[in-house]
Amino acid sequence: MKILRIVGLSLIIIIVIGVAFIRLSARTEKYGQEIINHQVTAVKDILADPKGFEGKLVTIDGKIASECSTGCWFYVKVGSGNLTIYVDTGNSGFAIPQKAGKKILVEGKVMIKKTGPMIQARGVQIK
Repeated sequence: MKILRIVGLSLIIIIVIGVAFIRLSARTEKYGQEIINHQVTAVKDILADPKGFEGKLVTIDGKIASECSTGCWFYVKVGSGNLTIYVDTGNSGFAIPQKAGKKILVEGKVMIKKTGPMIQARGVQIK
């Protein structure tokens, strides 16, 4: 009887730990300011008309294609092609951990640099 109780209790503990792990791994990580605009702007539209978006606050989504080792900048890849946009967090006072390949939501201001349009992030959510 004692062995059955121990086995049963062990099984319950394993299930509880498993459920907690699944819930924690599905959480959204947030960095910088809270994202207030959840209406996503297509990256292709920004790249097609950078002047029209310059200085505007936009929200983009995609996957982290690559990032610097300190997490102060990264490229967001959209879709299955090679469409990417550079995102900088350095001037916003935050960085993200290494999360290449993860889904991301970025809110920030469109800026035009010598290399082309970019997003100066103010808030980031990683799933």
